[in-house]
Amino acid sequence: MYDHALPALEPSMTGTADRPLVEVDGGGADTESALLARHLAGDDDAFAELVQRYRAPVFSYLVRSGVAPDDRDDLFQEVFIRVHRAAASYDSSRPLHPWLFTIVANTVRNHLRRQRVRALVGSAEEFGEPTACHPAADRVAAGRQTMAWLERQIRRLPAARREVLILSCVEHLSLKQVAGVLGMPLGTVKTHLRRARLSLAEELARRDAPEVSP
Repeated sequence: MYDHALPALEPSMTGTADRPLVEVDGGGADTESALLARHLAGDDDAFAELVQRYRAPVFSYLVRSGVAPDDRDDLFQEVFIRVHRAAASYDSSRPLHPWLFTIVANTVRNHLRRQRVRALVGSAEEFGEPTACHPAADRVAAGRQTMAWLERQIRRLPAARREVLILSCVEHLSLKQVAGVLGMPLGTVKTHLRRARLSLAEELARRDAPEVSP
């Protein structure tokens, strides 16, 4: 339907997750849909702007899904090549965010399957630090440690629970939208989310439990 070239894609911050675990959606879905429509109409700048808007959330998803640092730039490129190819099938009457993250989630699934879910190594520096106004130095250090610990625990969750948790709690999709993105029954999504949260809560309780002297 269209034959204009895919604009050059700039990778993100080379394998960083620069968004906190909870972020308020600033809106702009209609504008994003319009960008995709402009892209289909041949606007060379529209797709580059769409990539820019989704750069941080897509990279955040790649990191939290367990994609190895060396693979993130390539997978980021692959995601938006798939978005470009599928653009003509997008229903502009529906929100763009769930549609795009269906492509993201499927791309990541395929990648991890190809790589046999390679062992991952992470450090606190890979992840975004929690924000605060003027915390004491010890609170900043504790916040960094907790964030890094939480990121590691998310990466250790079973794949289905991890996907549901990220899409629901990080990308702020409704449970119905998550079900559509992952091709799961709504009840299964709810179960995975409940179990993911329970697992994290149990791990946190174990981590913070006082040591008992023999």
